[in-house]
Amino acid sequence: MPVPSAVADDCSASPPYRAQMTIADPTSIAGKTFPLRGAFAHVVVGAGEAGIAAARRSAAAGEATLLVDEHPLDPGLIGLDIPYLFGTRAGSAVQNPARMEERVAAARPDLLAAMEEGVEVALGVAAWGGFVKGQSSRALPKPLLGLADGAAAWLVAFDRLTIATGARDVVLPFEGWTLPGVMGARGFDAALRLYAAFAGRRIAVLGGGALADGVVAAARHAGLDVAAHIKEAVPLRILGREEVTGIAWQSGATWPEAACDTVVMAVDTVPVVDLADVLGCAIAWDPARGGFAPVLDAAGRSSHAVVQVVGDAAGTAPMARARWHEVALASEEALVCACEEVSCGDLRALRPPRYLDAAGPDAGLSALGVLNQDQVKRLTRAGMGACQGRRCREAVHALLSRDGPAPLASHRVPLRPLPLCVLAALEEDAVLRADWTGWFGIAAQWLPHWEPAPVDAEYIGGRLSPEDVVK
Repeated sequence: MPVPSAVADDCSASPPYRAQMTIADPTSIAGKTFPLRGAFAHVVVGAGEAGIAAARRSAAAGEATLLVDEHPLDPGLIGLDIPYLFGTRAGSAVQNPARMEERVAAARPDLLAAMEEGVEVALGVAAWGGFVKGQSSRALPKPLLGLADGAAAWLVAFDRLTIATGARDVVLPFEGWTLPGVMGARGFDAALRLYAAFAGRRIAVLGGGALADGVVAAARHAGLDVAAHIKEAVPLRILGREEVTGIAWQSGATWPEAACDTVVMAVDTVPVVDLADVLGCAIAWDPARGGFAPVLDAAGRSSHAVVQVVGDAAGTAPMARARWHEVALASEEALVCACEEVSCGDLRALRPPRYLDAAGPDAGLSALGVLNQDQVKRLTRAGMGACQGRRCREAVHALLSRDGPAPLASHRVPLRPLPLCVLAALEEDAVLRADWTGWFGIAAQWLPHWEPAPVDAEYIGGRLSPEDVVK
């Protein structure tokens, strides 16, 4: 049942949630403060079933609770396949923010119950970073969470954080996977159920488990045609020139074909661990929970004292993608990283980007020891594109895991692409703006290390006198 616009407006809960406040940065020499828009006993990131339940429990206990969810997504993020593989199959309805808020609230009725119980709910708000005391931030007075919507970025302080960010799609690099119309199971669910904006009519589904069965059932319930359901990992090609027109797969000595406008990759999902990783939670390889997942104790708590991970973000079903990756990556021509046009052969040879006109190690990957994706990214640029490895991360990991699982690729702030106009909302105060070029009082900070610092250097923000220079 559609939710009235007034209720949807309440769900958006535009900041500030509390009165504007600041916390002094004790490490700043210019009086810098952390610009906060609220302080909460408990912040929950992710308004799925697990997140809503966690928020309602803390509100019932009398805690000041904030529940944020990045849905409805900005259409630009949907176009970048963030956080799911949408494959351009989310129709024009996602361009209407008010309608999308109504749809999200209607698809998650417990949101209304949470608000009535005192939870502050903010839709269309993404967590782009988290900051807690650690080796590089020992002076931080309180844990902070970075949030942003389409207009601004800000910080909130918290005593306790629950991460309920769910799982993301696993992408299989079969021929034609970059065509518009190829999407993941999570992207399909968001477009069809959460947004009611799915733009396809006839689908083919890859995967033989409960995830794929759910996609097939949801499609048929919505009146869509299911042209093919390929349950076993076999060589296949996604057909089309400008967009998906069909799929062909190997069956013995033949290659049957089925016409379709959408291919849904529903083989597997993987826990979203980016926020847990940047906050310092221990992450470990656990195929029984979908791959890399947070390390949890017997009570389900993470390794960080103030951070809890729940729902699919804490682990999904046992990993089901190994055989599919083996088949998809069998060809040296398989395009693994579409953003940077890095093939399977390029990765195996550790071949530098083509514009460098250089060769990789003589024996490629086999010439080196255990590599992680951060190293391979620097060598080949795989994962350096606009999606920041969200589409190719699992395929690259499969290629690197020759003698055992390769290490986790690191995550860095910001966890979501943020336009400069949004970051500009984190305005520095007047004193800091005047002095930023001499932040540490080091005259040579803008010079190459091989050039001596001039005695009377002029900078954008003014001059540093000799007595101000720290040698």
